[in-house]
Amino acid sequence: MSLLADEAGGDIISFGQGIPYFDTPEYIKDGIRAALQEKDTARYTLEPGITELRELIAKDLMTRKGIQGVNFRREVMVNSGCQEAIMCALATLIDEGDEVLLLSPSFASYSEQILQLGGTPVFVPLEEERGWRLNTQAVRDAISKKTKAILFSHPSNPTGTVFTKEELRSLTDIAKENDLVVIVDETYDFLTYEGIEHVSPASFPDIRDRVILCGSFSKKYALTGYRVGYAFAEQGIMDHMLKVHDALQICAPAISQKAAIAALRGDQKSVAEFREKLGENRERMCQKLDELSDFFEYQKPDGAYYILAKVEKPQMPSVELAIKILREAKVITIPGIAFGPAGEGHLRFSFACSPEEIEEGFRRLANWFKAL
Repeated sequence: MSLLADEAGGDIISFGQGIPYFDTPEYIKDGIRAALQEKDTARYTLEPGITELRELIAKDLMTRKGIQGVNFRREVMVNSGCQEAIMCALATLIDEGDEVLLLSPSFASYSEQILQLGGTPVFVPLEEERGWRLNTQAVRDAISKKTKAILFSHPSNPTGTVFTKEELRSLTDIAKENDLVVIVDETYDFLTYEGIEHVSPASFPDIRDRVILCGSFSKKYALTGYRVGYAFAEQGIMDHMLKVHDALQICAPAISQKAAIAALRGDQKSVAEFREKLGENRERMCQKLDELSDFFEYQKPDGAYYILAKVEKPQMPSVELAIKILREAKVITIPGIAFGPAGEGHLRFSFACSPEEIEEGFRRLANWFKAL
């Protein structure tokens, strides 16, 4: 949709890509400026990443997520964004014809990555009426002899679902029973609302050796353009992931890794400020959708900064609708079908944009829908 918007030109409001509207915190910029003066910033780093950064990531995983005994030298890798980490995980686990379960609606790139590797994405629908909750029986029913892994984002992009500890325990029990690996994308782990706790399945000691945790600095520190993320997995899996990483990237950019070091060294005050601003945006966008209740029904997200809204009318394919809205209302939304079959009939809205953009974007949408 962003490419179509670029072609269309003009004054476009975007509820599309999840790019935080705030700037990179100044203390991180200071670290980047200092890094530019260092000779080794222009050179390759170690394939798994700068040692100091891996150590900082390991400490964060242990203190913030409660994961036990993380070995930063053997179990942590720095990547060019979370998506590259997921690609390394998938390439390690699946061969042609293998299946990966996707809790659906799921992030659009997951199915594309699986297909590129010759695998088959198998969509396991979440229960929308209950707030896009997990259906464990649906997971069990989807497993076949070809199933190798379960992949999902937590909190979810595009639904904003934050699974409970009990739901995650049920999911990891299924993985153990069926000899599956759990790949979890925790890009939005810092972003939950109303006191809801984020739990990582990697924190369960009995499943630690079959969880691949992928994370990112992009959203938490407004570093989307730096493309820096990481992966955590037990050494046997990580050794193979590093082979894929070396073939794809050699290493993540040194300047981006040093930006991540600066981010983790800081006092994290900016993260709390980001969460507060995005929480306000969540309330603002929900209010705007409530004002268009004749056209949309939605589940209020518990985390991340997306709402996957069901379109009541007009009834048309989500791609067609999103393109019409872009061209006629000058607002970017993402068609639900991009997130798998369960997403059809929906549009995804990102509330990572500024409050002013939410106000103007919904003014345009209200005018457009009410003119139908």
